[in-house]
Amino acid sequence: MRKILSICLSIITLSLFSQNFVSTTAENKNVILEEFTGISCGFCPDGHAIAQTLNNANPNDVFLINIHTGSYANPQGPGTDFNTSFGAAISNLSGTCGYPAGTVNRIDFSSQGLNQTSSSGCVATTAMSRGNWTTATNQTLSESSYINVAAQATIDVTTRVLTVIVETYYTGTVPQGVTNNINVALLQNNIPGPQSGAANYNPSGIIPGPWNPTYNHQHMLRHLLTGQWGEAIPVSSGFWTDTYTYTIPSNLNGVSFDLFNLEVLVFAAEGQENIITGNKASLSYNVPPGTNLIDMSASTSMVMPSSYCDNNITPKITVSNNSNIPIDTFEVSYVLNSNNPVTQSVYNSIPAGGNSTISFPAITVPSGTNNISYSVNTMNGSSYVDSISNNNLVSSGEFNLLSNTPFSTTFTESFDNYTPGQAILNNGLIENPNNTNTYVVDNSVNSNVNWALGGYGNSPKSYRFRFYQGWNTNDQVTMLWEKVDFSNSSNNEMSFSYAHAVQNSWDNSKLQVLVSLDCGNSWNEASVLVGGNLSTVSGAVSGGHFYPSSTDWQTHTVDLSDYDGESDVNIALRATYNGGNNLYIDDVNVSAQQISNTSNLENKFSIHPNPTRNQIIIEDGKFISVKVYNIYGKLVLNQKSNNRKININHFKSGVYHLNINTGKEIIIKKIIKIE
Repeated sequence: MRKILSICLSIITLSLFSQNFVSTTAENKNVILEEFTGISCGFCPDGHAIAQTLNNANPNDVFLINIHTGSYANPQGPGTDFNTSFGAAISNLSGTCGYPAGTVNRIDFSSQGLNQTSSSGCVATTAMSRGNWTTATNQTLSESSYINVAAQATIDVTTRVLTVIVETYYTGTVPQGVTNNINVALLQNNIPGPQSGAANYNPSGIIPGPWNPTYNHQHMLRHLLTGQWGEAIPVSSGFWTDTYTYTIPSNLNGVSFDLFNLEVLVFAAEGQENIITGNKASLSYNVPPGTNLIDMSASTSMVMPSSYCDNNITPKITVSNNSNIPIDTFEVSYVLNSNNPVTQSVYNSIPAGGNSTISFPAITVPSGTNNISYSVNTMNGSSYVDSISNNNLVSSGEFNLLSNTPFSTTFTESFDNYTPGQAILNNGLIENPNNTNTYVVDNSVNSNVNWALGGYGNSPKSYRFRFYQGWNTNDQVTMLWEKVDFSNSSNNEMSFSYAHAVQNSWDNSKLQVLVSLDCGNSWNEASVLVGGNLSTVSGAVSGGHFYPSSTDWQTHTVDLSDYDGESDVNIALRATYNGGNNLYIDDVNVSAQQISNTSNLENKFSIHPNPTRNQIIIEDGKFISVKVYNIYGKLVLNQKSNNRKININHFKSGVYHLNINTGKEIIIKKIIKIE
């Protein structure tokens, strides 16, 4: 835990800035490396590490801007939207073909073969894959610049006004017809958030501790003070200066602005592209007398649900005072999913180095995937300024809940009512703890696929476990439905269509059908398909994504009759990756065979003795299995054979129903057990 540094911050005003601080000596170019990244991009942490290595080796010459944009930057919940209104245009200008990508000074290196390409035929304009950033950076650093740039910035901690003085000095000749644009970028460091691939490619970026989120995002673009492409400056042979101001809001897209973790970069470009050079601004703070700099941090001791059906929650936040003075005025709040914040004002004193836990009123949490985000903040009008606000947020982490009440006795799922790219489930949920690639697809996922991706080609959509890319060994995704009621049905079963291809003979991915009678506290495996038994095509499919044709599908049927008579049945499909190409699921159906007690076949069966003390005998017909239910509909015997003698000696006296399965239908006979 970081503590407030015991330093004396002087009151700084704009008049203290010394003018003409820009160098007038001819220099080589500095590098602005813009990385296009996203929290769901598994290889992006490797790009972060490569860029940081370049910055560490050239701390005064290489400057980083991490731009969250594209589908990999889609938010995963409150506090995870790291996009800006500027990122998409910058990425589009570069012609990004995949993530992570990066530009070095927005220069086109295609003549040297460094530009990014993709298997789909995309050729980037200035974007490069991460393996080429070092070469492009070293080359750019060796080139001379005809302009020097520098900046000095100050932040007033009470008004939150950022003031940036920019200076340029021309040391060489500007190419004929070129317009120079000055860009001022506001970045933020040490933003906690989720990040795929962090453990594999940049473990040093993971924040230690049990709380979520877990990745420490750096150099994140937050705002451009000079607009999308900068402001044109007069091309001259000497000195130029201007001043820019920006009132920093409390947050952007729900992500707090931490005044004490900001950095300002300034760079000069030729129009929108070809950045000539850039620099990092010195940054100072204006702290008026009477202002108390403090550090509050948030954690939570909220008791997590004990099962999927435990939906009563008491939100709790623990506030720690990491300052060297007491704090007696602040506010705490929580947000359930994307609902409105619930806020409490707190006037209880927390001593220096102490903490306090605040409980909110209990709430009922809805079915589905949930998250509770907590925050602690200073109160408007107080003398406190929290100097380290990036530790003011904490999340409960995602937790999944299901209704305690069965939603049906049967159900079907075709996935045709979902938007491609969605990972949600009607009357259920998708558990994806490792944030792997899995979602509903249609043939828009690949422009070369012109056939339907639904089961047997009969529908446009299916659900895909995208094993081919972004999964690690033993990653699991579970498709879990709410309770169904089998209390009045017999011979229940589940069927679904599936398509899968292995990549190598040793691939051993599996698909399980799981059943629970205690709302997911424990699971029984009703069926499993593993490795080659899961594959629906002959041979291995490697070198690209597997997209099934209409002949690549099979149907799997699972006997769920062991759960006949049960009123609270949860069913799940669980996919586990252990090599292999993509797995598709469609046409899920849970139902019971038709039950009849009026069939003409009924007269072919005679039951005797009836009433009986010990056993009954079935005669005059063919059957494959027998089940016996008590008068409450509970299954008390399941005989999976055509043995005609049924022992009921251990039954209590009373009326029972004998269900005779002929293979085509169920014949019901009433029997009486006597003492």
